Amino acid sequence: MVESKSSPKLPSMQVLRAIAASLVVLSHVAGYFELVSPRHSWIINSGLGRLGYSGVDIFFVISGFIMVYTTTQKAGAKDAWIFIQRRMLRIYPLYWSITTLFVIVWSTGFALRNTHYSASYLINSYLLIPYFENGSFEPVLSQGWTLSFEMLFYLVFSCVLFLKLKRLKLAFLIGTFAALTLSGRLLSSTSGIRYLITAPIMIEFLYGVLAAEILLRLPTVRDTFYQRMLPVCLICIGAIGLLCTILIPDAFSMRFLYYGIPALLIVFGTAMLGSAPCARQLVYLGDASYSIYLAHLILIDASFRALRHFHLFDQVLPDVFILPATMITIILSSFTYFFFERPLTRALTKKKTPSMLVVA
Repeated sequence: MVESKSSPKLPSMQVLRAIAASLVVLSHVAGYFELVSPRHSWIINSGLGRLGYSGVDIFFVISGFIMVYTTTQKAGAKDAWIFIQRRMLRIYPLYWSITTLFVIVWSTGFALRNTHYSASYLINSYLLIPYFENGSFEPVLSQGWTLSFEMLFYLVFSCVLFLKLKRLKLAFLIGTFAALTLSGRLLSSTSGIRYLITAPIMIEFLYGVLAAEILLRLPTVRDTFYQRMLPVCLICIGAIGLLCTILIPDAFSMRFLYYGIPALLIVFGTAMLGSAPCARQLVYLGDASYSIYLAHLILIDASFRALRHFHLFDQVLPDVFILPATMITIILSSFTYFFFERPLTRALTKKKTPSMLVVA
């Protein structure tokens, strides 16, 4: 979906997307080392590696923000249909492509040889409908679990556009998700639909909606502190809040609170920076964040197989390798955007440039 003409582009938000994707990659690289390396790692043991999962929470808040920010002039059945159509075109083609690659790798026995996937599970994975198998609700492409929540949010948000609820967006969304949560309690604990519609993490999209509603109503003030220092303060407070979560053992179980509130401050502060100039390389990584998010696990897995083959885990300290491995993975994953996602998006939308909407 194209941005509203009344809403300026936010390159700073693209940079935040790049940071969020980088955090997720860091967490997965650290997670792989924790599984396979016998050597001590300060990054892993301190909780900094686990903190990288907060990148998902930042993505969810960004999504809620951008959906409101870019649809201020949109309302009615036509706009609702265009919105959901373009969101599906944005999410599914690349996800299907990388999922298919993963399925090929699995079916040929290159990886996950002892894992069995039923036909029902595979179909639900492609449709992004959670399905309980092998002890979890994750799809074949495990990081795709976030996209199920993204699509649910988009479906409900399209109803906001359809009903022309310009001033009641947040109230409608809160009421709808509350109703879904209550109705979901009636379903079986192994029901994928229950898992999807009752997850507290959906609250993080509402944080983003709240941030956009506030920002769009703030008066224009030409004041250096308001324009620069206040956003920076909010971002710093949010970042410190996230960093403090490493001291909370069960922070992950209540991520909508411990990760979500700091993510809200970071996203709001970043949005307040408006069209502040940003490094082109970081903006590019922000554009590529969806590709990075979907492609990085395959690259990490291939790299670790090579390292294991040459018995390097006994020789390399994890802390020496985690950050460089994260950076290399990010760069290589971004090639998926340049060589595949961008051409694919152009072909599907028949436009010269892909949209700037945000996904996780």
